[in-house]
Amino acid sequence: MKKKQMPVSGMIADSLEKQALAQLNSGKYKEAIELYKKLLQDSGNSEWRQQLAYCYLQRALTFAAKGMYKEALVLWENYSQQAQPPYEAYDHYISWLIQTKNQARIQSCLDQLSARQLDNQYPALAALLGALIITDHPEFQKALPQDSAFIKHVEIAKTALQAYQENDPDGVEEALKELPYRSAFRDFRALLKAAVTAPASVTEAQSLLAKIPANSPYSQAARLLQVCFQKGSALAWEMVKLNHQQRRLIGEITGLNKKQLDLIESLSSQKDRLSDKIKFNLAIQYQSLWDSGSAQRFCFAMLASYPAGQRDFNKHFGAIDEFEENRLKALLHERDNNSYEAEYYWKQCVKILTRQETGNGVKTALILRHIAEKQPEPSEQVKLLIESLEHDPEDRGSYLQILRYYGQQQETADDFKQWLTKTLEKFPQDIDVLTLALQAAMRGKTYKKAGQLALSILKIDPLNTATKQILFSSHLMHAHQLLKGKKYHLVENEIKQAEDLKIGKNYTIQTQLMRGLFYFAAQDKKPGLQLIVESLNRLNSDPVNAHFQAIMETFLAGLPVAAILRELPPAKEHLLSAKELTRFIELLKQYNQESGDEEYLRKALEKVKSALKKSVHQQDYDESLLLTLCETLGAIHHFELLRHCAKWAQAKWQKPIWMYYRIYSETNGIPEKCSYMQCFRLEDSLVRARREKDHRSEVLIGNYLDGYHEAHPGSGLGFLANLFDENEEDNYDDPFDQLFGHLPDEIFIKLNKKIVALAKKISPERLIQELAKELGQDSKILNAIMQDPDLFTALMILKAANDLGINIEVSVADVLACFGVGKKTSPFPF
Repeated sequence: MKKKQMPVSGMIADSLEKQALAQLNSGKYKEAIELYKKLLQDSGNSEWRQQLAYCYLQRALTFAAKGMYKEALVLWENYSQQAQPPYEAYDHYISWLIQTKNQARIQSCLDQLSARQLDNQYPALAALLGALIITDHPEFQKALPQDSAFIKHVEIAKTALQAYQENDPDGVEEALKELPYRSAFRDFRALLKAAVTAPASVTEAQSLLAKIPANSPYSQAARLLQVCFQKGSALAWEMVKLNHQQRRLIGEITGLNKKQLDLIESLSSQKDRLSDKIKFNLAIQYQSLWDSGSAQRFCFAMLASYPAGQRDFNKHFGAIDEFEENRLKALLHERDNNSYEAEYYWKQCVKILTRQETGNGVKTALILRHIAEKQPEPSEQVKLLIESLEHDPEDRGSYLQILRYYGQQQETADDFKQWLTKTLEKFPQDIDVLTLALQAAMRGKTYKKAGQLALSILKIDPLNTATKQILFSSHLMHAHQLLKGKKYHLVENEIKQAEDLKIGKNYTIQTQLMRGLFYFAAQDKKPGLQLIVESLNRLNSDPVNAHFQAIMETFLAGLPVAAILRELPPAKEHLLSAKELTRFIELLKQYNQESGDEEYLRKALEKVKSALKKSVHQQDYDESLLLTLCETLGAIHHFELLRHCAKWAQAKWQKPIWMYYRIYSETNGIPEKCSYMQCFRLEDSLVRARREKDHRSEVLIGNYLDGYHEAHPGSGLGFLANLFDENEEDNYDDPFDQLFGHLPDEIFIKLNKKIVALAKKISPERLIQELAKELGQDSKILNAIMQDPDLFTALMILKAANDLGINIEVSVADVLACFGVGKKTSPFPF
């Protein structure tokens, strides 16, 4: 027996209902309304009617939230036709009527309100009606239920307002006390109380106004009252935000005169296009509103950004003097990014000031420091700062900048010492200066002096943990020196002073290690050796770190290490975990900072480099950890280990930073040793670093390339810049002279641009592969290209010429013959 089919109309209705419900649930009320209206054409389904009413109500609320009150009213009335009383959002409906000023409908609705609705159910509507009754619509009061609490509160509010108008604060206070906390007039109470309180305490008045919520009908009045509390320019700028009627009201309350109000009106009318010219002209037009000098100072300051005002300025305030004229020119050139001209006029200012009588020292110094800020070269900055101190010797910041500059390079060590002495004499109690002196003492291995400086800092700042750690290190490093000099009778005192600092468990173990070294050197070797081994094992969880620390400690103390290493677990085959490698890096940094002896560090690393290389190769370290290791190895110039780490990391991650460290290690940190191929790779990595916004790599690579270009002037032109030296006599043995000496300069410029373009598009490795492929994969030729960058360059010139379609009358056979490599007859293999 066949199943009975559902009528088609029923199937359609079922589908429409599902669609309507889906639209309703997704907040698409307009579409849901249309679907429910279709459904209700042939049916009186009460559930569908309820859903339709709900959609109308939600649409009404949405329109009202957008300020579209007329549309909201129509939708709410549609809702009421589909729903049964009591209607939802009836209070909203009345408030929308009030917004549209439909007086007849308002009166009709107010007549229908009950006391219960007004006092309990519609608090927001009651607050709005209360505000309207005591301001613009007192007639609303008669339409409301007279037996409601609301009507009683209206009368109390009127009494309080009358007392305020009669300047009777006690009467206001007495009336307001009668309003209950939950009254529709609670925000009115806060507003009126703030107005009464303001003359005695603006702070208390502001606190009261802050309690009025943003959706309160009294919030706008509260904001206007807040504006009245402002003074001077703050009042003016707040008034500019208001409308004309509100500005006039605030002006009346605050006692502004007509000219002040006119200025505020002018500012308000032009607030969206308030250019420097308009500000300048307004300041001149209303200069009588300020004291005699304020308008002049303002207009003078504006000349730097509005130079066209010079004529009007001279007319109203008189011509400016020679110094100010030069100062303005300097500022104008700075605005136009013309630093050369700006510096000229600033120096003219300095000359003028030095010609004048004394008293211009600080002003002169400030100009010199300003010029210094604009200098691209640090050396020029320092020269100007030193000159500025001749005029103003009390500027601490200048001394610190000079010290930081001279402290960066070994060749300026004498200048650093000289300026450090001057700065300490000038600022003997300054922590920053003392810290620089402390760091210099540690670098100079004058540990006794470092200890004294650390104590000076701790007297000023007893909680300075970093200084305590340096003081601890200075005692132990001094103890190392004493052991090395065999001054055994002084060692125990240094150890005791380090112990007395009591800054942590690890530090206590380090003092025990130092004591073990002391015993080993000066007393009985056996207990000394036992104490050394015990301390090293407690400080380090692995043999590699223990061996490294043992070697460094004995080097610094001038003691033999073999006996100690025999007592420690073997380190050669140990693979460092990430935590152990982190400890190793910390030890490297610590000894580099404290001893500053890179030779000892490199020797110590030689003893453990086998384990370190294996660890890097076999352990899967995080990239950031390996980068920290490379940075540390670079700082102590151990290029062998750095090469091993950087080469492995560059193959794995292929980022600009790793290419930098690879080439940095391959050239032993000497940029002028870079080959063409290495420069090529660095240029390629620099472009990539900029593209990827890798600022750290960009700076490192850029500085290294700068070092190369400084050593090879003209190399900035790329591959071809160094092929010919105009200062050299003709060299007939030079392969580039033989091959390309006949080419004019304009051809070389074109070839150079093409090679640079190729370098940006293709990596060096890829270029070599392409060259080798075109040359028939000849292994002898490929090896020659890899080993001889000049051959690579010569072939690149041929490729560039071929790509550009330029016949330079040189074949590959000519190039290979010139360099003594293979045989090839094709003129253009590319």
